[in-house]
Amino acid sequence: MKFEVSERIATRAGKEDLLRGLEEQFKKVSESVQRNGDSIVAKAIEASFGSINRKDTTTIELKATEDGFLVVGNVHYRPSTAFWVILILTFFTWVGWLIPIVFYLIQKKTVQNGVKEVFTRVKNEFMNSAGEKPKKQGQSDLDQLEKLGALKEKGVITDEEFQAKKREILGL
Repeated sequence: MKFEVSERIATRAGKEDLLRGLEEQFKKVSESVQRNGDSIVAKAIEASFGSINRKDTTTIELKATEDGFLVVGNVHYRPSTAFWVILILTFFTWVGWLIPIVFYLIQKKTVQNGVKEVFTRVKNEFMNSAGEKPKKQGQSDLDQLEKLGALKEKGVITDEEFQAKKREILGL
């Protein structure tokens, strides 16, 4: 079974910095993490007792976007040898065969949530990493510039302050 987890990260940080951040965070939740050029391979995410029933390999890649990167985790999730042994041993019991299946399905959600949590932590770390200030909710650049222009016309701010703030808003 394969599935994908993705997250858009708006940042001015470089690809290498973002890859390092992802690698560091995946080391906290995976049994093994390997860097292969521009991708990261993490195995056994959020391993626990129930994870004896599964094998998972997640390949993380970055895709550049206008405002940062799209982080994509392609997860290859499959039953382990232990899953098949337990299933075969319990298959002829009344409902014992359900145990490995239930653990397998629960663990799939555990892996998916583990990848999402890593992406969220990295997103929180790298958003506005270049000293960008978050915009006030509901205000576009144009609205902010209009208000700034009105303050300049009223003499509340100087031309130099107006130009500096204008550059900040436009990201120049």
